[in-house]
Amino acid sequence: MKQQFIETENTKNVTEMFDELISPMSLIGPSLAIVTGPAGRGKSEASQHYAVHNGAVYIPPMNIRTPATVLREITFELQNIRPQRFESCVLAIGESMAKERKLIIIDEADLLPIAILEMLRNLNERCGCPIVLIGEEQLKVKIGTRRRLYSRIRRRLDFSPINQHDIAYFFRAALGVKLGPEVTAIINRHANGDWRPVLTAAISIERAMNASGVKEPTLEMFKNVIKYS
Repeated sequence: MKQQFIETENTKNVTEMFDELISPMSLIGPSLAIVTGPAGRGKSEASQHYAVHNGAVYIPPMNIRTPATVLREITFELQNIRPQRFESCVLAIGESMAKERKLIIIDEADLLPIAILEMLRNLNERCGCPIVLIGEEQLKVKIGTRRRLYSRIRRRLDFSPINQHDIAYFFRAALGVKLGPEVTAIINRHANGDWRPVLTAAISIERAMNASGVKEPTLEMFKNVIKYS
């Protein structure tokens, strides 16, 4: 199976929003944004893909986070250093942004204490760095409790469930298999809007195809894969 990034309506919306945040127009007004949705919708994958292809800073989830550790990670991504002092990190980030503004993407921000979210708001204002917070629905609740933070959110994007078109495109791109509407409907019901069940189904289908020596999977194969998933 090919490792394939699938462009969907969600990823198109992410790219458009991220491009706006890094553009000169975001210098007018706030430059904070949030991307929310249940786990499995592809938020992290879309953010990582954008970061790799557009020079943004992607901060992955960390088990233990403090304001200092988050700042050090951002500083390391920008300048390849991890200063011990809080203020040194802020100065280094500011210097980097003065040379070249880069988008900073914070994943699983819904798990961050409100103190870190407030720190990121301060960093955004002080250093002029556009920041996107990625998380599940709880992120909106947390931000909504702090008006100073809520009022500075420039853009909000909810990841919608994947659909049959996305599934068909994925199987065609990753496995070279063309699926009919009956099969995509079965997978779509099984996936319940998330990418992970689709990926595991594709892995199982590829295994079944290799074992049986067929080039096109049958409807029965898909039913069996979903039945035992």
